[in-house]
Amino acid sequence: MLKILRNGLIGAASLLALSQPAHAEWLRAKSPHFIVMADMPEAALKKRVERLERYHAALRTLFKVEHEGVGTIYMMPSLSELQKLAGDANIGGFYRGDAQGAIGFVPERLPYERPGWTPEIVLFHEYAHHILLSGSTEVYPGWVSEGLAELFATANLRPDGSVVIGEENASRAFAMLGNSRWTVERMLDSDSNPPKGQERIELYSRGWVTLHYLLVSGKRPGQYAKFATLVDQGKSGLEAGRAAFGDLKKLDSELEAYLRSKKFRSYLIEADKLGNTSKVAIEKLSAGEAEFLPYRVVSANGVDRKKALALVQKARPVAARYANDAAVQRGLAEMEFDAQELDRADAAADRALAVEPANLMAIVYKGRIAATRAVASKDRNQWATARRYFLQANKLDPGHALPLVLYYDSFVAANGTAPQGAIDGLASAFALAPADPGVRARMGIEAIRLGRIPLARSILAPVAYDAHKAGKNPFAKLVADIDGGKDQAALLAKAEELKIGHVNEFTQPVGEDEEEGKETKGKEKALAL
Repeated sequence: MLKILRNGLIGAASLLALSQPAHAEWLRAKSPHFIVMADMPEAALKKRVERLERYHAALRTLFKVEHEGVGTIYMMPSLSELQKLAGDANIGGFYRGDAQGAIGFVPERLPYERPGWTPEIVLFHEYAHHILLSGSTEVYPGWVSEGLAELFATANLRPDGSVVIGEENASRAFAMLGNSRWTVERMLDSDSNPPKGQERIELYSRGWVTLHYLLVSGKRPGQYAKFATLVDQGKSGLEAGRAAFGDLKKLDSELEAYLRSKKFRSYLIEADKLGNTSKVAIEKLSAGEAEFLPYRVVSANGVDRKKALALVQKARPVAARYANDAAVQRGLAEMEFDAQELDRADAAADRALAVEPANLMAIVYKGRIAATRAVASKDRNQWATARRYFLQANKLDPGHALPLVLYYDSFVAANGTAPQGAIDGLASAFALAPADPGVRARMGIEAIRLGRIPLARSILAPVAYDAHKAGKNPFAKLVADIDGGKDQAALLAKAEELKIGHVNEFTQPVGEDEEEGKETKGKEKALAL
């Protein structure tokens, strides 16, 4: 998560973070793996998405990703507007893996560009995180996650169609060669002893050079693989590092010499291994979508109930002008639901479905509305109605994780437990959306309830390492208890204590997760760049 290390803070996220200049003409690019929204010339957008598809293909040659959904990317007009949306002046982009659909926000342009710091590098860094989190059981300590994202972000997409991985990131030169460099020992211990303040840059700079040396230089073949295996088995980063790398001070010396030499090897992926990456279609947004977009972007990023109420009051007059635009009405249904205006949300979803009967998210919101009413009324008929909508959405798109998650949640919210069919559906959702921490939490807790503790660990461990949670990661605490040999009852009690024992959309209503500042509708906190 590339952090712009400068002073200054932005307060609460603007409800109208996306400006809409009079000349704006937003376009939507569709490719096999992406939907990209941007206000830029058609040819430029097509080129960017083609390059993103080629980058995706290159990463797919290096990582096993069993299920590939379509991610949505909003290219914000400027860095400042992106930062207003995020409520953070220190980020250059962010990504969220979510059962509702992976989503990313990156700037179309930067106020200044230099080698190693361009909008494309920001985008490549964020997408690398998505690929890393899309593996179901791989464990990446924080420095590895950031170091790998840095390693891949500088991919050189050459005119002949090939891709070169491992080129130097010039924007990190000062951090790499400055006076406050971490030792390998300090880096390996950084998940247990998180970085403070501007130490965070070490996760990127020191992570990059260490992984480049271990994976690309050819100097220590097989050592990273041994390290990764030991981490997967439950060893701490420091234990695994000492076992895999040997004398850590010797590795420190080698890394210093490697940096000073400025002779960095790279890894070439030939064009014929990447397939056709030029299938990109461009379309203009409808007049309604374009006018509604400033509100849609804020909603898609996630809002609590208070923000949703303020947002939807501004969005309603626009939506009223486009009652026959399914995309606008589906977006309005989401905002009304987040504001807990259930009757209005229901009506908006109905309008969307009247125009587009197969609008999956409008169907999902009909189910969410029925389930929310069921919680309040304890009406079992409402639960049955909700499940019919979730099953309808699943039939419409069996490859979408969200209906399966909500179907499972409906049983747990109503009965405390789910039948085997719903658990099987959750397992399918986990395979489809492994980057969603909430789905992992549900699946991991189910595994503990079934007494399958090693399986639970393999599910939860990948999200136990988060370089940005500064020792407050509840998954890390639960995994530590698993590694400590705690029994099933103790683990379930710990999960309850950590508030991850019953992750459920319908028993954690909108606006009730303010303790950690989390926004609504199951949208997990983003990886911030």
